[in-house]
Amino acid sequence: MDTLDKKTKKVRTRGVGTFDPATNEFDFSPFNDAPSTQANVKTCAGGGKRWTTTGADPSRMITLKCKESAADPYAVLSKQFAALTKDLRPKKPVEQPTEQRVVAEGGLQCWLNTETGELAFSGSIDLTKHTRDWAAEVLRQVQLMVRRLPANERFNTVIKTIKKEQTHV
Repeated sequence: MDTLDKKTKKVRTRGVGTFDPATNEFDFSPFNDAPSTQANVKTCAGGGKRWTTTGADPSRMITLKCKESAADPYAVLSKQFAALTKDLRPKKPVEQPTEQRVVAEGGLQCWLNTETGELAFSGSIDLTKHTRDWAAEVLRQVQLMVRRLPANERFNTVIKTIKKEQTHV
């Protein structure tokens, strides 16, 4: 036997059915029958999906899915993102910006410019909370900056580069 048993799935479709009694013919016209709005659909393990929208101005879309009870939701989502975008990665590495924030914590922000070798920092103090001990709050921010900067890899690289340049001059 060459016939294969294939189960057909019933699909309900809204539409208009027309019966012509003269010819005993029945005609059905589906309502809102349109081509799919998603093209080039790719899925990955875990439920992530990537597709391109159709229409006048196509867009690339990505959805990531993670169980609420997942032990490490970030790892699950980043693994899906990496799987869905592996063919979109640039051929050359993306250049890092010359200016990068290296500390952003407790009202303190430090910006490092790798080209000029300058570090800019700014802090904000809520005077309504620290009316009497504003000097202690400034000291706390300076201590925070001194503790956080050595832990930053980019900051250490810039410092080493500056030290090498000074010893060769």
